[in-house]
Amino acid sequence: MTATGAVKGKRVRVIVMAVVIAAVAVVTAVYVIPAARDRSQNVALGREWIGLLRKHPTFSRARPSSPADIAFAYADPTDENLSRLRELYDLEAIAGQGSETERIINLMSWVYRLTGHANEPEIPKELNAFSLIRLAQVEHMQINCYMKTVILNEVYLAMGWQSRQTHLLPHSHEEEASHFVTSVYAPTLGKWIAMDPDFGAYVTDDKGDILGVSEIRARLVVGQPLRAIDVDAGGRLAEAWGRVRNFIWGADYPWFLTDFVFKIRCPQRSLFNQAAEPGRVYFELIPDGYREELLAEPTITDSGRIIVYTNDEDLFWQQPS
Repeated sequence: MTATGAVKGKRVRVIVMAVVIAAVAVVTAVYVIPAARDRSQNVALGREWIGLLRKHPTFSRARPSSPADIAFAYADPTDENLSRLRELYDLEAIAGQGSETERIINLMSWVYRLTGHANEPEIPKELNAFSLIRLAQVEHMQINCYMKTVILNEVYLAMGWQSRQTHLLPHSHEEEASHFVTSVYAPTLGKWIAMDPDFGAYVTDDKGDILGVSEIRARLVVGQPLRAIDVDAGGRLAEAWGRVRNFIWGADYPWFLTDFVFKIRCPQRSLFNQAAEPGRVYFELIPDGYREELLAEPTITDSGRIIVYTNDEDLFWQQPS
């Protein structure tokens, strides 16, 4: 190589090195530093939420002086609107011919895929499966967790499963942030399990058993492993990348739920178009040591809803009659 060629080669290497250093600096500034900052904040939030759960880990089932009558009711699948819902959307075909849990998951996946998520969508006047499915399929409206659980709850009722729209509430700031899932009773499992049609996800233990809200909360308290199953995971490679991404951000689906399983609220009557029912009654499960004065008498909200509090976890998650 000539002297001139050597000089040119050295110059090219210097330029390449400078470009690489600049690219690394840009990636670090744009992605790495914000990700590290977000991870630190998310880890701190997760510890705060876990700390609140561990301060209130139990439900003593101690009855107040005037114990509330905690009894839930569920619409029958022969209800005219539920029958029409089942037939119009051929829910039997969507559910498929698999096991009970496979059918439950298939129906959740269908509701999840109807449309995307919106944090603060306009709330329609009619809040039932017919109106919301039309908004999603015809008007391509994105909807939130509340509206997706309205659909899924009515879908499960139409298919003969007792289910509840389940409001997950934090320790505080519940007017600012909360989350909705659908709890459905699976007779073959003999328990309630939680389906999230907004995230398209459900949670299992390390053995693969699907969990309900109470089990998720209990495992978070003692630090037992939880696995989020994403129906759109897309195979092992995508699932592995998801775990890497969650580690980078210090946040995953169980992390998200940690903030919202402190208290649980469900409507007394699980019906078609239940939002239109006047004077609705809700039961709310609160843990020991948290505002136990609420157990003394129901609360009436500004909108006229009646909230009855209990710390009897078995009664709250009783097997449907």
